[in-house]
Amino acid sequence: ELQERFQFGNIVGKSKVMRQVYEIVEKVAHTRASVLITGESGTGKELIARAIHFNSPRRDKTFIS
Repeated sequence: ELQERFQFGNIVGKSKVMRQVYEIVEKVAHTRASVLITGESGTGKELIARAIHFNSPRRDKTFIS
């Protein structure tokens, strides 16, 4: 299922910085806030966006990126 695919544990990266990103993502996922994710090409922005979406109360709504 898509929701399982985009759980935080399935995203590669165990560094201190990535753990901080996961903490922020978990907090944001439970809000109604819009999120702007920036970064260089290939850094996983869409994976983070999908993780936020599929861990939010809006997981059953359409994902738009």
